[in-house]
Amino acid sequence: MPGLLLFLLAVLFGLGMGIVGFLAGRVTATAQPAAEIPASVGAPEEIAGRPEESLSGQTDDLPTAAVTTLILTETPSPPTPTGTPTPTPTPSLELTVELALPTVQAEPEITDTVVQPPDGSPLADVDFTTFYEVWDLIADEYDGSLPAADDMLDSIIVGSLETLDDDYTRYVSPDVAERMRQDQDGAVEGIGAFVIENDEGLFEIVRPIDGQPADQAGVKAGDVLIEVDGQSVLDLTFDEVILMVRGPQGTSVNLKFVREGEEDPVEFTIVRTRFEVPVVEFEILPEDMTSGATIGYIRLTEFNRNAEEKLLEALNQVIADGATGLVFDLRDNPGGFLDQSVAVADAFLPEGVALFERNIRGLDETFRTNDGDIAETLPMVVLVNSGSASASEIVAGAIQDRGRAVLIGETTFGKGSVQQIHPLSDGAELRVTIARWYTPNNNTIDGEGIAPDIEIENPEDLGGPEDGQLMRAIEYLLSGQ
Repeated sequence: MPGLLLFLLAVLFGLGMGIVGFLAGRVTATAQPAAEIPASVGAPEEIAGRPEESLSGQTDDLPTAAVTTLILTETPSPPTPTGTPTPTPTPSLELTVELALPTVQAEPEITDTVVQPPDGSPLADVDFTTFYEVWDLIADEYDGSLPAADDMLDSIIVGSLETLDDDYTRYVSPDVAERMRQDQDGAVEGIGAFVIENDEGLFEIVRPIDGQPADQAGVKAGDVLIEVDGQSVLDLTFDEVILMVRGPQGTSVNLKFVREGEEDPVEFTIVRTRFEVPVVEFEILPEDMTSGATIGYIRLTEFNRNAEEKLLEALNQVIADGATGLVFDLRDNPGGFLDQSVAVADAFLPEGVALFERNIRGLDETFRTNDGDIAETLPMVVLVNSGSASASEIVAGAIQDRGRAVLIGETTFGKGSVQQIHPLSDGAELRVTIARWYTPNNNTIDGEGIAPDIEIENPEDLGGPEDGQLMRAIEYLLSGQ
């Protein structure tokens, strides 16, 4: 009998496992049907931080997998009355198969921990069943480690914003947003170079900052970064690369670039430093460059909160020094606050239109300049290049359209949209394109840029007798053509 009992147990157990295997296979193989913040206008940025521009003023755990259990029990003999001989028990087996199948509902169950979309949200009617179903399967079957919940949430947000097909409406993760806020203080730590995300989405040097580590190491304008400390950056976002290149003062970073005209990549080990990018640089140009004429030179590097103040200080000084003409340099200026761009334009322009701002929601606002400012009649030339963006283009476009001065250099970057900056609860930021701006002649530069009146190729180094754009500006002021 014991042998028979074991045989029956083996047969029934095998039969039970076969049933479970069949049912579980059906479950896994067949999908079950479902029963007051500023706004921004800038573009290129400094390697140690984007001089961010402004115009105006949690995830739940993934669903658990289905659980299949097999319970094998032996039914005991019924009790016998006291004093009655105990009969020999008859083997009696009961095989119980419990199969817990996943319940898929047409609408995900809402619990107190789930944030429901507000009325009017574009997500109010979205059925997330498929999304949870996908990650259920990934959690069960993926041959690899799963991403952290925060990383997954970030990628979901970034991916959803890409459907807008707008490069400037973007989600900024908390660590990147914190870096940007620190950069607004003016002092940054990095290698010292202006950079841009080029048309191929790659990290390209616009220009090393004179005298800073990148310049001293031999980095050049046009160099395209491909590796940081041996890690490829070709599949990383622009902000991720910025964070890799930045670092504490005194630490070193190894950078590998592709350089036009060089067959092999060029590589540099650069020691990071802490420095400030001056908002305004100014001087009376040397007489050997100006044939003895007194020509002032003012370079505005960005439109931060102090741009108007610093510009007026520089204008007062060069005028007091006897300047009879002015070269106003906006090259590689990535933009900044809208109110500052209008104020800077106002320093050079009499009463009239500075720009128009419009959107599809009916916004149609005109920004104007007023009479009586310090440099409305001073002869001047404006220098621009492909790194002149956003607020720089507002000023250059207003000066060009109103015939105040000629533009010399290269076609500008071409950013004509306005972004509103929204701080989020976890320290991240959302930057939303809320409007487009237009020059006084009602031209948009979005994606096209502003073409200069006189086109001159960008020099390798700005300033000095080797700067062809600057020398052409001096020639124009001296000859009027």
